[in-house]
Amino acid sequence: MKKFWCLLPLLFFTFIASAQSNTLQAFNQQQAASLKIGMLILGGWAILNILTGSFKLTKATRSRKFYFQMNLYWNIVNLIIAAAALYSIFSKDPAAASLLQSLKLHVWYKKILYLNVGLDVAYIVLGAYLQERSRNSAKTEQLMGWGKAIVLQGFFLFLLDLVLVILLESSAEQLYYLIPTA
Repeated sequence: MKKFWCLLPLLFFTFIASAQSNTLQAFNQQQAASLKIGMLILGGWAILNILTGSFKLTKATRSRKFYFQMNLYWNIVNLIIAAAALYSIFSKDPAAASLLQSLKLHVWYKKILYLNVGLDVAYIVLGAYLQERSRNSAKTEQLMGWGKAIVLQGFFLFLLDLVLVILLESSAEQLYYLIPTA
């Protein structure tokens, strides 16, 4: 019996490593689930805008025509982005990632989302600029319609990206806790 006491520390470290692995898997699965939901929302928004815009574009006139036109173009891009992101998320097994891979992926997601938040603000400003510019332009209807559409899309994307940033930031402590200290 005494010869097995030396295995007790090994058992202890195995238990800690297993608990850390389970926590890492849970974190990775939670992060993947948050991003899946975000991309499904983006894809749903895109499909809704494409269908609505396509139908209304046939009957719209003046600035409304350009509004629905821009929404249609914008959301084709949104749909492509959502599909590519979902493909990437679904093709990876979150439980198989190591701590280093999880850290790198988490930081990369946050960088992309922070960049997107900045771009979303730029979209809103651009849309407001186009609306203002439409007052003194020969293309009044076009600039007004495009400006309104870009403000709407920028505002939606801003809210979506902000929620995703908050979700990733709020769960980051779980991941950082797993980093061994020297």
